Amino acid sequence: MSQAISRFRVLVRDTSGVVFLEFLIVIVPLWTFSLCVFQLGLIAQANLIVRHSADAAARSAAVVLPDDPSEYGGEPEMSVGRNRVTSDDVFEAFGSLSDLGRAGPRAGVANTVSQQIVGHFGRSRLNTIRLAAHVPLMPLAPHNIGRDSTPTLKKALGSKRSLLSSTYYQPFAVAVTFPNEAEEVVRGPEITVRVSYAYQCKVPIARSVLCASFDELGGQEDLGQAFLGMAQALIGGRFRLLQHEATLMIHDAPYQYHPRSS
Repeated sequence: MSQAISRFRVLVRDTSGVVFLEFLIVIVPLWTFSLCVFQLGLIAQANLIVRHSADAAARSAAVVLPDDPSEYGGEPEMSVGRNRVTSDDVFEAFGSLSDLGRAGPRAGVANTVSQQIVGHFGRSRLNTIRLAAHVPLMPLAPHNIGRDSTPTLKKALGSKRSLLSSTYYQPFAVAVTFPNEAEEVVRGPEITVRVSYAYQCKVPIARSVLCASFDELGGQEDLGQAFLGMAQALIGGRFRLLQHEATLMIHDAPYQYHPRSS
């Protein structure tokens, strides 16, 4: 009995391995905190880009809305209601993705996207404003869209593939709306444009803490007006809703446009 008590006293006084045990207790919350800080940094960076996107969209709207109707297939001035997209447009646009690979390093990304992809969806005032909002957001497109069973920090930082991924991610992840306009015709003299962006969180562990699934995001009414909002129900993963608004005076001309002669 005394021998057992003696061994117990030795065990109580033995401090070997304490540091390792403390390390195991601390490392999990510390590592989780570090990943969350990293993810918050990426979200803050994306938030600045979304703000710039809203500024670009407002600038575009200020000059596009009163522009010559003949440039938009006869669409009336100040109209934001026309958005004709057919299945043929979609197939033709995605078929043109191969042009991005043949464009060469000197070809402007914005020019390639506008001419080879967005151009297939019909030229309307709304789509022109959308293009102005989409281009600044291209670097934010995720490396792998949707659910990712092996998330890594490298994937979270993005890659050159983000520019290509943006062509099929942004149509359902970016919505351009006009919160002060209840109708499809803008009354002016100012135009407020709101850009809503579903930023996909890719940092492991942190994405489960800081982000939500697509159907749990706020702003569903705005996101529902994305170019291809119907595809949102098919996308998995974790997201963070980023929204910004910008307001500018409409730059209308003090004269009427006359129909162009054929």
